Amino acid sequence: MIRVLPESMVNKIAAGEVIVRPASVVKELVENAIDAGAQRIRVELGNDCRDIRVSDDGCGMDRDEAALAFVRHATSKISEFEDLWSLTTRGFRGEALASVAAVARVEILTRRRGSVAGTRIRAEGAGEPFVEPAGAPEGTDVRVRDLFFNTPARLKFMKSAASELHQAMTVFTRQTLIEPEIAFTFTAGKSALVDLPARQPWEERITMLLGSQIAGNLLAVNAGRHGVAVRGFVVRPSVTRKDRAHQFFFVNGRPIVSRQLSFMLQEACKGLVMTRRFPVAVLDVVVPAGEVDVNVHPTKDEVRFRNENMISGLAHRAIRETLAAANLMPAIEFGGDDSAGERGVQPPLPPGAPPMRDSRSANVIPVDFSMFTQSLQPPLAGREASSGAAKQFPEFRHPDFPSSSSVDNAPADETGTIPAADADDHTAPMPFAVMPEPLGQIAQCYIVARCGDDLLLIDQHAAHERLIHARLSRGQISPNAQPLLIPVSVDVPAPALAFMNKLLPELAELGLNVEPFGGQTFLVHSIPADLPSLDAAAVISDLIEDCETFGKSADAAELRDRVITRMACRSAIKAGQQLQPPEMRALIRDLGGAQLGFTCPHGRPTMIMLTRDQLDRQFKRKA
Repeated sequence: MIRVLPESMVNKIAAGEVIVRPASVVKELVENAIDAGAQRIRVELGNDCRDIRVSDDGCGMDRDEAALAFVRHATSKISEFEDLWSLTTRGFRGEALASVAAVARVEILTRRRGSVAGTRIRAEGAGEPFVEPAGAPEGTDVRVRDLFFNTPARLKFMKSAASELHQAMTVFTRQTLIEPEIAFTFTAGKSALVDLPARQPWEERITMLLGSQIAGNLLAVNAGRHGVAVRGFVVRPSVTRKDRAHQFFFVNGRPIVSRQLSFMLQEACKGLVMTRRFPVAVLDVVVPAGEVDVNVHPTKDEVRFRNENMISGLAHRAIRETLAAANLMPAIEFGGDDSAGERGVQPPLPPGAPPMRDSRSANVIPVDFSMFTQSLQPPLAGREASSGAAKQFPEFRHPDFPSSSSVDNAPADETGTIPAADADDHTAPMPFAVMPEPLGQIAQCYIVARCGDDLLLIDQHAAHERLIHARLSRGQISPNAQPLLIPVSVDVPAPALAFMNKLLPELAELGLNVEPFGGQTFLVHSIPADLPSLDAAAVISDLIEDCETFGKSADAAELRDRVITRMACRSAIKAGQQLQPPEMRALIRDLGGAQLGFTCPHGRPTMIMLTRDQLDRQFKRKA
């Protein structure tokens, strides 16, 4: 039987789409304050995050406007449907205050700039708002008490106070990262957790919010094309996380959640970030208002682009160019271990507290790597840089892209693709001011070389793996097969048979000829002539292990890249293998001219530097 629901129930249902938890209230009220032109915004939480106060010094409201503040769909942001395609504000639906009032007790104290008197308005659940004149400073002060007092089911599903505070801080961080011109304060109980000054440099704002670990590791991203711009920062690949929590994306200054942009970022850092680790970035995509639809999700956290591939491609290209131009040589960290990425983000400090020191990086000495900047990271070229990305991001069919300043003027074909250039970079001069001279091996695993007054340590397996991967990707390893005197048999699990049959043509193209022998057995008849030490059985076993997590959804480019990565790993010099000085010299020489030579295809570093300055400090020759 169809019936019309009571207004109070309608309001609570509608509020449930917008106000999910205390963090939702913080988001809506902070967005309103930003839209009001505030220069200082203060957020206070109490009563296990059920009491929320957001005050600002924005434009404020007069009495008539304040009386409409709790009316559903009453807004100052839009007046007609076409305005949805030219939005420059965060909020626009007129839902925030009405939704909050439906599930909490709300009081607003506001005064418009230049007005003599202010206005106080109270609303509680389904009751009629009460409006009265009151003294008030310019701006708006919104106080929310007893959140979900009339919706016990929603209250029941609130997490612990610590968890809700964390969620509120996450929302607050997203809002403040993109507004360095505005001063923000965040207080929980009696503790001031964050105090951000106004007119703050963007890099400083990011460092304060995401922790001192990223200080000095921010790489500026700035590119534009076809009326679209990508600006922001990506953190050096040496600083990563085990999750995507610190990947912040914005569209025209609006915080969003985007799987496509997150995937783009991961692809752009491919080969530089270790597997199962995630890069850190703060990126703002600036597009014409008509090219993005922000009205596709109740909380407005998601958007839809008119040309999503073009935007993802531009961002991919900009990040890749930034990383290629940066010197990513890792420095030795005394007194620490290799889990720098696990440190996460330092919590914001209360005002006046001394800065936190990281004992593992306290002795890290800034290193002058000017002698490495000549050509160790030349423009990306060939299939190595674009494997998988060319199909996902068609904007970049070739990764030799111009500098950020010349992107807008770059010649392009009808698809917006920049014409391909010569991908061969092996004629690039050596990046070392002084050719490193190998001194020997440690544990028959690491090459020790003298580079002027500095010491260079090289992981022989990771370095050789990078070189082989580059040659395979560019087709510089002959596909001619070397027949095996005795074929190698490999047994494949039954669930992986279909995946194995999919692999056979790709393996054959790279000189690894494998044929079915019957049942679940396959025979390896030949290996690439240029890779005589390739362990073909191990390559196939590795690829089969990837079947469950990778193979079922892999396209041709991803599949080829995975095969190349496994072949490079299984044919490279092994740890424990003794090398002669000429072999070490050749490896160092080739590594110096390699693209992405700082890391292996899995993202592990290939070399690290110990400078004379660091040695002097360790031996107390310098303060």
